[in-house]
Amino acid sequence: MARDTLTPVHHEAPQVGAADPERRNSPFESDPEEDFELLREQVGDEAGGCYFNDIRYEDGAEVLSGSTRLRCEQGIWVEVGSRKP
Repeated sequence: MARDTLTPVHHEAPQVGAADPERRNSPFESDPEEDFELLREQVGDEAGGCYFNDIRYEDGAEVLSGSTRLRCEQGIWVEVGSRKP
């Protein structure tokens, strides 16, 4: 049976837990008013992906930190929603 290519496939984002300050983590955009470009300067050449507890994720990847859904956008973790427990 052929799969309908127009039907989106929804994959659950991996649960990564809390960010460990002792490990490598990309910056988090916590305030929507915060200057995205200022955070981008902190990221520098790593803009092709994000780190969460020493693990690198590709740009556009989503993870769950507890119930918070984060998306990697140009080297910065951006909150894009939450999951009900």
